[in-house]
Amino acid sequence: MKSQGKIIVVTGGASGIGLAMAKRFIAEGATVIISDINEKALIEKAQETGATPIAANVSKEEDVRSLVEKATGLFGRIDVFVSNAGVARFGDVDASEEQWDFSWHVNVMSQVYAAKYVLPQMLERGEGYLINTASAAGLLVEFHSVLYSTTKHASIGLAEWLAATYRDRGIRVSVVCPGPVRTPMAAGVAAMQEDALEPEELVDMVIKAMDKEIFMVSSHEKIWKLYQVKGQDYEKYMNLLVERRAYKLGLDEKQQPA
Repeated sequence: MKSQGKIIVVTGGASGIGLAMAKRFIAEGATVIISDINEKALIEKAQETGATPIAANVSKEEDVRSLVEKATGLFGRIDVFVSNAGVARFGDVDASEEQWDFSWHVNVMSQVYAAKYVLPQMLERGEGYLINTASAAGLLVEFHSVLYSTTKHASIGLAEWLAATYRDRGIRVSVVCPGPVRTPMAAGVAAMQEDALEPEELVDMVIKAMDKEIFMVSSHEKIWKLYQVKGQDYEKYMNLLVERRAYKLGLDEKQQPA
């Protein structure tokens, strides 16, 4: 699908990957609605880019429903819905119920709500595109946070289900699984700076995936290679994962495993 002439909603659109996507879609001739919980930044970025701002807390079902209704009311339809908003909370298995609930609703349920409210109009027209931002942490593991890793695995599972369920009804789905990207979320995390892409580089990959209606958008070859090992030899993958964890968390001084 080409973005020119399309009505596109981007959540988490006031910064980082979401803002970079919005700018690119606008440059290619799309009408773009950006949404974010940070209303001040949202309005500023909308004025800078020419996007239409609609504030929403996507962890809340009512806000996502309202976002879809308002965007559709303004422009008549939504052709592409980009569920990009996400959150990274550090923590392991002793994380609080509140931390789990927050991560789950932002990283997973927001994408469920988007599909729930935008799919009916897309199915009625027989076409539409869902782009869900997950993470390489959903393909492999984010060692600093079981919250992030677990919810991003769930995000990929949701995208797979949506793609398989609705493809024959004209709905296309892409899941974006970036490795390190230089965004405000990654700022200050040393492990996230290694081989980090600029947001615009990732957006180039997303545009190419949309053009060819490709499901998986993986940004780093070494991550994709390790994921392929996972599919071929799970025990080897787990051994490599243990080595990778030691390196990423600075538990040893040896070179990063291949």
